[in-house]
Amino acid sequence: MSMSLLDLIRPSPQLRVMMVTSHADALAEELCSFLAACGGTMDVSLYPGEHCVLQRPQIHRVDPIKDFRSPLRTASRDYEAVVLHDVLHRHASPLRLLQMVYRSMENSAQVIIVQPKGSIERAEIEALCEQSEFRAANTIPDLVEGCDVTVAKKMHMWGNGL
Repeated sequence: MSMSLLDLIRPSPQLRVMMVTSHADALAEELCSFLAACGGTMDVSLYPGEHCVLQRPQIHRVDPIKDFRSPLRTASRDYEAVVLHDVLHRHASPLRLLQMVYRSMENSAQVIIVQPKGSIERAEIEALCEQSEFRAANTIPDLVEGCDVTVAKKMHMWGNGL
């Protein structure tokens, strides 16, 4: 039995997810279908790139971001999972981006970083996660074709996780 990216997200009633992407595509659609089953919602931050039209009832808010130097607009402790899709290696300040993502997440939430293979070294992504106070960073190389997927947790009572 093969594993998919959605297997990394634990479904729960009223699940709140944020997707930060440079190209909304089939992954956004899959996330919406996943969220429909548990009554969840998703906020989407769109960095410059080609995006499909996102008009699903699970999408709560779509926030266009002007360029890869600009920050996200998020509320504190709002999300149970954040998916960074093809953004980290493009952002002018990947550490600052991860720090903003960290603040936007509930305790025990996870960040899922999907990057094209070779765009950024696995060790660098895992080090950025540690610097941002995410813990237990783990890279799964073949979960998404042509991509590395790194998963890390915001852990209660660790670092800034209070």
